[in-house]
Amino acid sequence: MFKVNLLVFLLAVGMSVQIVYADDMSSALQKTQDCLRNQNCDAARTEAGIAANQKALEAVGGNARDMQELYNISADIMPILEQQAGGDPVKMQALMLKAQTDPEGFLNSLSPEIRAMIKNVSNAVEKNQAFGGKP
Repeated sequence: MFKVNLLVFLLAVGMSVQIVYADDMSSALQKTQDCLRNQNCDAARTEAGIAANQKALEAVGGNARDMQELYNISADIMPILEQQAGGDPVKMQALMLKAQTDPEGFLNSLSPEIRAMIKNVSNAVEKNQAFGGKP
């Protein structure tokens, strides 16, 4: 069940960044992915971005490596959402909101590769928590 909670978190992070770039869809996807992977964009330095980063760190028990993997997975999910929404940022946001109410359904709609990445991060986080947060 932890992987489902992780997925909801991933979507929330992606949504908070996607909203920033919704006005310029031609490069929004790439900018959003870069922002998620590198955390060096203006959105990451906003109050919401800082709060999302803190929640990400908490979600992985303080492990920065696992947190970065969360961001990488979020970035990988963005093209899937864009495709499902036909490039419409409003529809992308609606898909992310729907995924929060049916995370299992959304998880099942992802490729086996992305599901495996989510499972691997979930397993790493659970293992770290079992060992008192030490990797």
